[in-house]
Amino acid sequence: MGSYALAMMSRAPIYGGELAQRIEDLTRGSWRPGAGAIYPSLRGLVARGEARIGRQDGRKVYILTPRGAARLADLRSRIRERGGRFAELRSVILDIVEPSERATIMLDQLHNAIRGFEEIYRSPLSIPDARARARTLARARAELRQGLARLGGGRSRGGSRD
Repeated sequence: MGSYALAMMSRAPIYGGELAQRIEDLTRGSWRPGAGAIYPSLRGLVARGEARIGRQDGRKVYILTPRGAARLADLRSRIRERGGRFAELRSVILDIVEPSERATIMLDQLHNAIRGFEEIYRSPLSIPDARARARTLARARAELRQGLARLGGGRSRGGSRD
């Protein structure tokens, strides 16, 4: 949770309730950490010098320090390097569930991945350059077409392009 708090602080100072709400929103209500999880994590960031406490509109807020920014940069680098490994955990999860449930779970994941891509694609902060946005969308379409073709679900003759 501390790593996510650092990422939020890199955008603007945060307060504990805001962090809890953002996690709840991102997990679509699956998890809302309580004060017993949020505040010890924030206090730990302050103790390590990665955040400092400030005041904003009469509230205690947590502000990213240069040390916290350096840690966040390191975390982001490691995520980029190891990003594929997160997807590999899917095999472990699928091995736990009943075989008859695997397709439904994967379809849900595909739906969520497409929704996540839509959110990123539509955010002006994620891909501000229009040409880069068009290239990214073209790449996503190509990946989906190739995946469908591998499944034998490619376009039939006369089908629509997109």
